[in-house]
Amino acid sequence: MGQEGIAPFLLYSDRAVFALTHTSNPSAEAIQSYPTAEKPLYLEVVKTVQQWGSPDRLGLEVGTSNPLVLGQVRAIAPERTILARSIWSESTNLRSILEAGLNQTGTGLLLPVPQDWLGQTNLELRVQALRENINDLREQLSQGPSICNLWQPEPQQTLLTPNQELIVQLYDIGCLMFGSYVQASGAVFPYYIDLRRIISNPQLFHQVLEAYASLTKAVKFDRIAGIPYGSLPTATGLSLKLNRPMIYPRKEVKAHGTRRLVEGHFEPGETALVIDDILITGKSVLEGIQKLENSGLRVTDLIVLIDHEGGVRDRIKTQGYQAHAVFTLSEISKTLYETGRITKTQYGTIAQPSS
Repeated sequence: MGQEGIAPFLLYSDRAVFALTHTSNPSAEAIQSYPTAEKPLYLEVVKTVQQWGSPDRLGLEVGTSNPLVLGQVRAIAPERTILARSIWSESTNLRSILEAGLNQTGTGLLLPVPQDWLGQTNLELRVQALRENINDLREQLSQGPSICNLWQPEPQQTLLTPNQELIVQLYDIGCLMFGSYVQASGAVFPYYIDLRRIISNPQLFHQVLEAYASLTKAVKFDRIAGIPYGSLPTATGLSLKLNRPMIYPRKEVKAHGTRRLVEGHFEPGETALVIDDILITGKSVLEGIQKLENSGLRVTDLIVLIDHEGGVRDRIKTQGYQAHAVFTLSEISKTLYETGRITKTQYGTIAQPSS
């Protein structure tokens, strides 16, 4: 299924995920052992998923009664917790299973209770006896020095900066998609950026707010102004995080009620920091700024998550506003390509945005 299948669960720091790397299904053998027994697909899966999460956050599920398979997985994943499945059969050699699956400290292996025991009345006693047998074998197998091989990523992989990690996570939850998409400006792009998914991932949303907050340190402002509708959740979260009051310019001014251009309390002459999600043409953010200024507010700076580039920031600067961005589109495309998330062809389509 790829990383997309587990990425939403990896966002929770107090949880762990087990990635299925091998099954005991007889019909799966032809696929799992392809192309050769020396370099089977399931070991490539093990190598790949180790790039997706730290050892305390991502374990490996291995379904097999063959100690050789378990030993091959352990050899290339010494630091991972392995959840063993389908190990029990008439020919099961528990010592061989433990010898193959335990790490060099005698830990790192979770074993299931034999399924046919579950309906028996003496289950507790049988499980206790099994635990004692396992612990005796573990003690025998761990008589050597307590060492553990250190797993390291492939040489071509480099440590990611916090911003690069955030880019990868945004991609993994589907904020960046490929195809033919019409933008609000009417332009057609070979990709689409959908940042609305962020608010459904609390931990990721918190990271995004941290990134915005880091850019506010060099900006003087009295209130936070979110541009509707996409950036309102971000502006709200940032307001709570920074303990700054929030306002927002209405997208459509009603013909009834107060007919206000700007919602929320403010005093004329105060400075509003404008928050938006993505800067493509600058049209919507400039319209919002115009409403803020017409209501007596000052605007000098705006912050967005993504700058689509194409000279938009320079054009905004000529109108007296300084635009700050967490990422540029070229930074995003470079990170996704270098981390193997997109192909060279896809990289080319993103790396040269339309102006």
